[in-house]
Amino acid sequence: EPTTGSLRKRYDLSKLVKLLTAAGAVAISVNSDGVLFGGSMEDITKAREASKSAAVAKSLDSDDGVVAPPVLASDLLLYPYQLYKLRMAGADAVTLVVGALESKDLLYLTKIASTIQLQVLASVTSEVQIEMLTKLGPGSIHALVVSNRELETFDFDESGEQALSLLKSEALQSFREKHGSDLPILVE
Repeated sequence: EPTTGSLRKRYDLSKLVKLLTAAGAVAISVNSDGVLFGGSMEDITKAREASKSAAVAKSLDSDDGVVAPPVLASDLLLYPYQLYKLRMAGADAVTLVVGALESKDLLYLTKIASTIQLQVLASVTSEVQIEMLTKLGPGSIHALVVSNRELETFDFDESGEQALSLLKSEALQSFREKHGSDLPILVE
């Protein structure tokens, strides 16, 4: 993900998704944010169609039974209607930026996502945000993303100290105790 500007001018989304699918990508993340990155709901639909097409073409060439990778919608999600629209567009998973949500909204959005069979990746930048996730029931989220990004400015901590601090925190230890040690933790 870029910190500013649009990638749309440089890439053919369908072609790129087909190449990634053919190369064996386990998931395709599509930034659907229109304001900062020039993405759209149509990009989710295009990615879904392109990955299915590439998976079918690849399975015809081999007997491996290739499956289209899931499509992860990356956007600033604040409202339930956004989840419904993304699901209808073909998204299999969404990223919730925990720092942008109040606890009650986080609970509400994860419940809706579960109801409409959208997997949730929760992105955190602080121990307080990890503690918010620890209050959710097991199974509410499917992966934790520990980010080195500063939410206010979108600056990126290239030293990795922010993420390392979170990975060593008591908050993360409590989170793992509640949500299980096998829940994937990804570091941005």
